[in-house]
Amino acid sequence: MVQHVDPETLALLALGENDAAAPDEHDHLRSCHECQAELAALGDAAAVGRSLTDEDRLVAPPASVWEGVRAELGLGEEDDAGAEAEAGTEAGVEDEDSEKPAATVTDLGERRRRRYSAGWIAAAASVALVVGVGGGVLWERRDLEKPAGTTTVASATLDALPDWDGATGAAQLEESEDGRRQVVVSMDAPASDDGYHEVWLIADDLSGLVSLGVLEGDEGTFDIPEGLDVGDYPLVDVSEEHFDGDPSHSGDSIVRGGLQI
Repeated sequence: MVQHVDPETLALLALGENDAAAPDEHDHLRSCHECQAELAALGDAAAVGRSLTDEDRLVAPPASVWEGVRAELGLGEEDDAGAEAEAGTEAGVEDEDSEKPAATVTDLGERRRRRYSAGWIAAAASVALVVGVGGGVLWERRDLEKPAGTTTVASATLDALPDWDGATGAAQLEESEDGRRQVVVSMDAPASDDGYHEVWLIADDLSGLVSLGVLEGDEGTFDIPEGLDVGDYPLVDVSEEHFDGDPSHSGDSIVRGGLQI
């Protein structure tokens, strides 16, 4: 039976705690599509949370939500009191009439574990809230970040090529009021061990192609060269490239799809 990376560890990795995973867990992540997909979902949820302004914040959940989390984790009321006391102390909030507490020695390891647990709860809650709204997390995040006056004029579903079963992707063609055109590409596929991913626009008959740039991570935004007729190059393609000094397409496409207005 395959031993996948623990969900709590994946949540911590999504929050930027790269040292939360052991070397063998990092090795597993490089080859396991299931763990990569779960990590990507957690990362998307965390990114959505970071991108929200005060005006965009989700409505606070009812008390029953925390009661359910507390019951699931086996927490008691004393844990709530302890968390509130720690939060107040760390924020510098003290009762003016209370005596100054005696100095205590804190176990830094235990403090780190508490911080990790809080991060796991936050990440899990974020994923539940985002997934509960529906699919298309990446594009929901794009809608939050899209500048005013930007219009989506075409979109594409990027399908996996034969050698890349399980890879998925999507693309949107966006145009701003000043005429600037960009393609926003997202892709869920294994990371390159000894290469990188490159985004292209390709003619329907594969007779010509234009490189837009390197896709770093699972999403990127690329400017379309001025004067380029996207109608002549409607296919969005993401390829696996190697550090061989050759700027041409490797011929190893991961996902591809046609923009549809």
